[in-house]
Amino acid sequence: MPSSGIDLAVFPRLQADLDRVRDAFGPVRVHGRPELDALTHEETGASRGLVRPTLALLSYYVLTDPSEPADDRAVLAAAAAELLHLGALYHDDVMDHAYERRGRPSANALWGQHLAILAGDCVMLSGLGMLAELGRREVAEGVAASERMCAGMVRESADLHAASRSEESYLQAVGGKTAELFALACRLGAMQANGNGGRQEDGREEALAGFGWQLGHAYQLRDDILDLTSTAEELGKPVNTDLAEGVYTLPVIRAVSRDQGLARLLGKELTQEEAARARGLVLASGAVEETQAVADAYVVRAADRLSTLTDHPRALDELKSYARTLLRGRGARAAVVPRQARQESQARAGAHGEQVTRWVKNWLVETGLAATPAEADHHRLSGAMWMIERILPQAAGAPADGEGGDDDSSARKRATAAMGTLICVWDDIFEDPLLTSPRAVTELREDLVATLRQDPAAPWTHGAIPTAWARLWPRLRAGRTARWQEAFLDSIEQTFHACEREAHHRISGHIPSTGDYLPLRRSTSGFEIGMGCSEVLQNREIPPTLRGHRMVRRLEELAFFVIFAENDLAGLDQDEADGIPYNLVRVIRHETGCGRAEAVERVERQVAEKRAQYNAILTYVPVLFRTLPGLSGDSDGYAAIYDRLKLFVDVRQRGSERYRPNTLAVGPDLERLRREISRRPAAPVSSER
Repeated sequence: MPSSGIDLAVFPRLQADLDRVRDAFGPVRVHGRPELDALTHEETGASRGLVRPTLALLSYYVLTDPSEPADDRAVLAAAAAELLHLGALYHDDVMDHAYERRGRPSANALWGQHLAILAGDCVMLSGLGMLAELGRREVAEGVAASERMCAGMVRESADLHAASRSEESYLQAVGGKTAELFALACRLGAMQANGNGGRQEDGREEALAGFGWQLGHAYQLRDDILDLTSTAEELGKPVNTDLAEGVYTLPVIRAVSRDQGLARLLGKELTQEEAARARGLVLASGAVEETQAVADAYVVRAADRLSTLTDHPRALDELKSYARTLLRGRGARAAVVPRQARQESQARAGAHGEQVTRWVKNWLVETGLAATPAEADHHRLSGAMWMIERILPQAAGAPADGEGGDDDSSARKRATAAMGTLICVWDDIFEDPLLTSPRAVTELREDLVATLRQDPAAPWTHGAIPTAWARLWPRLRAGRTARWQEAFLDSIEQTFHACEREAHHRISGHIPSTGDYLPLRRSTSGFEIGMGCSEVLQNREIPPTLRGHRMVRRLEELAFFVIFAENDLAGLDQDEADGIPYNLVRVIRHETGCGRAEAVERVERQVAEKRAQYNAILTYVPVLFRTLPGLSGDSDGYAAIYDRLKLFVDVRQRGSERYRPNTLAVGPDLERLRREISRRPAAPVSSER
């Protein structure tokens, strides 16, 4: 007996026919955009269970000759049933905010909601197109089943967070969203047994469709049980999601009827702790065991629907056995596909990290950004260097394998480390609580832009920031194109404008909405400067067409969110003390009125979710880059830039003393740094006492 529970001695052609079904799948192609094939091809290729195609083929076999290969029409019908199901899964994952499917990243995780919805539409239309090839009756049955499936989903969505949901409403939703496609698969297989898709006159088609209908209910009941009782590793997707999303399944409905404490807990969005507590109450109520008994009863009724069929009794017994095994085997997977196939080695602390810190500290003092070595030890600067150590462990003079200590690679690493520190200094200058004049903020931005654009050979002003920039810019732009240089300068200037806006908001007390937070936070973050530094580090420039690709943009968006939402968590105490407006915890509290702890938990949950999505997409970056035209055979080199981005994502910023002062050192004189670049005459010192 194979692992599926089907005796291949009875159905000797099944495996070969399922291979023919797989061959019928294919991506929906977008002319001229081969990289988009993966949008619809990955999911169909990843479909391992093929439950609905198996039901279609078995239904065909029991009405024909189980020892013979399936007719081409039966194979096409089986493939169509699976595509209708897969198309619905795309939509399910968007609605459920699910980012894993069978242990793999979902299309929603890889491509985002908009493309996932369109992909689901394309896959379902492909399935209906196959049915149209078979005949009018097949496509009519497919459309009718799809309509009832959607109606079931509407019922379920209308009952979200409804603690008063009835068993009847639940079963009606299950009948639509799951049982309809089981029944359709069996019906389509039976229809092809006539050779032309005609109706079976003796009720055999209805018997098999009824079998599928009953089995579909049992299958969904078992799925709902596993969501409460299994682990994510067993299912290949997150568990206990129904409770958290407000989908109250039969175990919950029955538990609520006897536990008023659970009833009071439900009816709203739950925190992770509340969802875990609700799950415990459901498991303790005995409702899971009752639901399993209901599922078993559906399996019995499914077998009863086959009692009128008398041909090939051994084949019918195997069909019933498959139904039982299908439910028993749920929750076990043959293999787990790791979310992260390409692991970046961990940044080494040790000697290389110490050299980074030593070199950057010397650079800070040499340029005057820190007036003394003691100022360079201030927690805001030493904390920034702590993070740089973990991202660029060889940035300062420690040669990489096969490198000389003074080669171009080491120079690029030094320049990148220094640029990261300078960004932190700029950030501190704008966030200085002593900077309270809106006019002074605007003048600061104007002075920084003028410093940025001045000729290093003939500067209009001297001082720490101009000196640091005059030393850095030649190193950063060495070997870079004019297009890159102008884009890099523009990104710094845009960051200055964004920091000016944030400082004005800080002074006025304005806190943005959650909708405005992301674009505002990204504009002040220096993210584009960081991407430019990654290009310097890897000594290559990312083509605009590559950064403009939908999946690459999504990868960057997720990386940004994880990095800077974690930054908000790490720096929350300081941000609250200084009145910094662009902090996601503060934004959520201001908009919702919730407490600090609840807002922190929301942000932590979002960070974990976005991190999982990021890791899922990163797995596909090498494959994507190999399909994109115009990368001149250097796809691995460009992928390395995004591997570098993962180092930022993986750094746990709460370990940095930038946000938790561990030193008593006095920090740089921010007023001095501002005064040095001012193009306006200093106010005269009054002689009056």
